[in-house]
Amino acid sequence: MRNFIIVGHKATTTPNFSLEDIPGTSGRLDILCRAVTAAFVLSHGIRKDVCVHLILLGGEIPKTIRLVGETLRHLNPDERTTAALLKKALALPAAAEWAMSTSGIFVRTGGLAEVLADLKDAKLIYLREDGADIRSLDAGGLSGDAAFILGDHTGMTPEEESLIEQAGARVVSLGSTSLHADHCVVLLNWLLDTNVLMQG
Repeated sequence: MRNFIIVGHKATTTPNFSLEDIPGTSGRLDILCRAVTAAFVLSHGIRKDVCVHLILLGGEIPKTIRLVGETLRHLNPDERTTAALLKKALALPAAAEWAMSTSGIFVRTGGLAEVLADLKDAKLIYLREDGADIRSLDAGGLSGDAAFILGDHTGMTPEEESLIEQAGARVVSLGSTSLHADHCVVLLNWLLDTNVLMQG
């Protein structure tokens, strides 16, 4: 299973945002919606071997939405549809245990620490511009059981950096140019699809 963890520092934890103005009313939930599309959507289907964790920090209590490709339904390649699915998840009364909103979409309270604990057995890879060149990883380091950690447009806080380091994540880079999270996800899927590193 390919795991993508995307942190939205201002992303709303309530359903009180407008689908007519997602960037302006949701704390830039649109960034996370694009990452979801990049992670799952193929030309004629949905990737079944992908799980996305969206960490929403723009509220009093952090929440995490998990999307599981194997059972995910109703996802279309447009931002508005994805935002509507997330809106439905955020309308649920979230607790510490996962609650399903629609097929393949779950929500709970908690943030990065909880997700890192869930994925403690995965190969954690943190994407940052100043990390080691991703091409320096061997094939095992970029296998299908990797979990990729990405920030949003604000970058990670020192506390989050510390959590990621303590979890044992490798810090790697897709290049010195700062890319959007969804573009990083596309490149990572391509690397895994093509086994570029295995081919040397």
